[in-house]
Amino acid sequence: MPESRDSLLADCQQLMAAGKWNEARSRLENAFAAAPADILIAFTLATACRLSGMTERATQLFQAIHSALPDMAEAAIGLAHCLAEAGTTDEAATVLRHYLVRHPEQASAYGVLAEIWLKSGIFKPVTRTFKEAATLAPTADNIGNLAESLSLERSFTAAEQQYQLALAKAPGSAKLRLNYAVHLLTQGKTGDGWKHFEARLDPDVADSPVRTLSLPRWNGSTPENRHILVVSEQGLGDEIRLAALLPELAGLARTLTVECDPRLISLFERSMPDVTFHAFSRIKKSGRGHYAYGWLPRDGGPDCYIESGSLPLFLGRALSPPENENGFLSPLAKVAELLGQRLRDAAGDRSLVGVSWASNARKFGRATNYPPAESWRLLLDLPDTCLVSLHYGAASSAVKEMEEATGRKILQLQDLDLRDDLEALAALEASLDLVLSVGNATAALAAAVGTKTLELLSSPGWVPLREERDCFLGATTRLAQRRLGDWTYPVERARELALTHLQKR
Repeated sequence: MPESRDSLLADCQQLMAAGKWNEARSRLENAFAAAPADILIAFTLATACRLSGMTERATQLFQAIHSALPDMAEAAIGLAHCLAEAGTTDEAATVLRHYLVRHPEQASAYGVLAEIWLKSGIFKPVTRTFKEAATLAPTADNIGNLAESLSLERSFTAAEQQYQLALAKAPGSAKLRLNYAVHLLTQGKTGDGWKHFEARLDPDVADSPVRTLSLPRWNGSTPENRHILVVSEQGLGDEIRLAALLPELAGLARTLTVECDPRLISLFERSMPDVTFHAFSRIKKSGRGHYAYGWLPRDGGPDCYIESGSLPLFLGRALSPPENENGFLSPLAKVAELLGQRLRDAAGDRSLVGVSWASNARKFGRATNYPPAESWRLLLDLPDTCLVSLHYGAASSAVKEMEEATGRKILQLQDLDLRDDLEALAALEASLDLVLSVGNATAALAAAVGTKTLELLSSPGWVPLREERDCFLGATTRLAQRRLGDWTYPVERARELALTHLQKR
């Protein structure tokens, strides 16, 4: 019996909700070929294409639907999302503004417009537009978006009021609780902040991890009687930052085993010999990390586990600078010596300053996290310095662009793999006098080996600060924008601190 249209759409919606976008897309392509005039099939296919990364195909479909049905809110919103993700944010905003002229009561269009402006760095109308959405439709999502916007603007009192309204409407919303956690941690309110941060593990959070692990979760009690497994969950930079807590836990637990990125194994093993490290077995599917544990021994293995991001909660991490200003990771001495000699030969008597100006992530919205070229021109105007590239990926072209933008020569050791050979990166960074970086794994590793590191940030994120000092990495000072979108303070303050630090060299 042929599958009905309604059952097909219901099945594909379930597949997409489970992150199986390609499977849904394949089925919908067949249905669309058989019924190209069916708007619901076309719309669902466009959504599946967008979620699976086929932005061009999704744009074509949404454009066709929007042209045929200009009053369909979902089509206008889908098209705007696609245009923004393709980098044409002005076109995306135009689609929504034109739609809102005809339908000024459509709250969802205001919300998406505000989101696009926020991610593209057009900050001035963001809060006003989120407020319009929340006024028209005071749902927990709309009020929560307004609260997040106010918090990013550092209007913390107003943001707190909106968060409380949103949480009263949807106390079980994991996304809302996670955003609230960041709001609290940004202010240094670690007590409640770490508790709410547990919401990141909820399956409803899009990138929460999936594990095939049958061990019970450690509840923080009697660590001295336990063999604890610390499991990986976040990005490489967070993994390095949170590893600063492992020596403390190792001193409490009977035995400690840690799952980590395979690139970190040798560095971690040398630096923390009392801890057993094992490379994670992970694949990425539909934006989530899926972790397998066939490597655990049948007998004599861990008796409980805890996520690395939950260590601050269970160890009672307070808002105080850590006692690891000289680092807690030990690079290979011989490699550090050889690289240090190469750098000194190139620099002469000049100070060695490492520079990392971007992340390898290119997701829409990331660019607002990085200072523009004119900011780097001011920051890198440091006397008697040799600038050293810590950029990875397509480094040669990126270095050339930065040299042209700043007028400074940047030394690049092209024989080093600064992405996958973290031993080389750690040794290189340990040989520097200072690192200037955006918030990324390169900056975290520099501080972890004890090199003074200045991070320039659009916002502190989930890492609490005390007088701009990182509460995990003692060598890091994190300099966040005082006003959303304005890099003046982080750049000027970083330059001031850099000059002071280098004068003491």
